[in-house]
Amino acid sequence: MITLEDFDTYPDFPVDGILFYDIAPILASPERFREACIDLMPPRGSQVDIVVGVDARGFIFAPVVAQTLGVGMAMVRKKGKMPGDLLEAEVTMEYGSSELTINPQGIEGKHVLVIDDVLATGGTALAVAEMLERAGAASVRFSFLMEIADLPGREALAAYDLNAIVSV
Repeated sequence: MITLEDFDTYPDFPVDGILFYDIAPILASPERFREACIDLMPPRGSQVDIVVGVDARGFIFAPVVAQTLGVGMAMVRKKGKMPGDLLEAEVTMEYGSSELTINPQGIEGKHVLVIDDVLATGGTALAVAEMLERAGAASVRFSFLMEIADLPGREALAAYDLNAIVSV
């Protein structure tokens, strides 16, 4: 099981007052990477039709989880990184803002598992959920490597099933 000791930490990155948890040690170890992907899986018996990886670190884990589940994968990208007819959402995070996009093709009627590295304020996750719901997703659930418990992310996502491997 992945624990807090599996992350490196960097104070005041990317801005003062933020303690950044780096996933590089997990990625450097085949055993830890495998464990992280297993820990991100939904509970046995959960219906998942597609896995969505959130830019950028969610992209690392989502394809492995999707392949293990035998389902496809979609990407949530920062605006300007994907072509086509996209859904967009503005995101306010603990240290900035961003615009995200997703291609809605293949989402309608699907049970979606969203994978990202960190749950903090819940701003990114809520924006992703909103885009997926606009695309017609039947359900949305989340799985994170880490949850920062002092921030309101879990509260913001109270309407969704949520898994966080490590809570700090």
